[in-house]
Amino acid sequence: MQATGNNQNQSYILSIRLRADGLSFYGCNTAQAGQVAIEHYPYAGRTAVETLRQALDRSPMLRECDSPTTYALTDSPSMQVPLECFRKEDVHTLYRLTYAQEKTGKTYYNILPHLEVAQIFTVDPETEHLLRLAFPGIRFYHSHSMILEKLWLLQRQDSPKTLYACFDGNQAFLFCYKEQKLQYANTFPADKADNAAYFLLSVWKGLGLDAGEDTCVLAGRGEAKDETALRLERFLPHVRNTEATDIFRRSALARNPQVPFDLLALLVHVI
Repeated sequence: MQATGNNQNQSYILSIRLRADGLSFYGCNTAQAGQVAIEHYPYAGRTAVETLRQALDRSPMLRECDSPTTYALTDSPSMQVPLECFRKEDVHTLYRLTYAQEKTGKTYYNILPHLEVAQIFTVDPETEHLLRLAFPGIRFYHSHSMILEKLWLLQRQDSPKTLYACFDGNQAFLFCYKEQKLQYANTFPADKADNAAYFLLSVWKGLGLDAGEDTCVLAGRGEAKDETALRLERFLPHVRNTEATDIFRRSALARNPQVPFDLLALLVHVI
């Protein structure tokens, strides 16, 4: 288990993005701003560990890079615990209390120091074991960890209260800060604009946000994102449908449309 960190002496970074339908390798040479090599490996009826084993054997990227700094990014179910209530020896118990029906996995956590929360999540144990054998120094992050931390850092203290909706494929991660703390975080289906708008407006109402004063920011990428923004504009006057370059303005990687938003938030943090 590990907390988040920062290393300024890296030259080549390999990121392994673990998803429900497959895994992807993203190779980034920090000396070549904005350039990323990408390899996708869908499961296609195989298990995650079988797909990973095949990818490790066949990957041209891995043959070309020597001992890269390696990160794994997973979108498994997660939970946030205030640091004042957090004890690392209890992370597995806490996770199982929340997700009793989930398949048992290797439990990890990321410490988000500015938000003062711990993000707890799991990784498939066979996949985790193989990754550690192949990359002994690998570090595991949840896909929401650096999104939550970096967006908090980029939000000015005098900004209007904001509900963020970060799209990723057919899901949207909704979150909101209040008085410099994390007030709300949850994931909803976003396969269709009507569904995404319904869940977002329900959360907006539940949080008691003010349509006249507060803002809704859509980030990330998803097929329903642009249409959702149009739906929301009928009800909310302050809707911002952003691109990665609007948020991470100083990062050359933000101009690469093939870099997912969660991976971008992580790379901006570690490079």
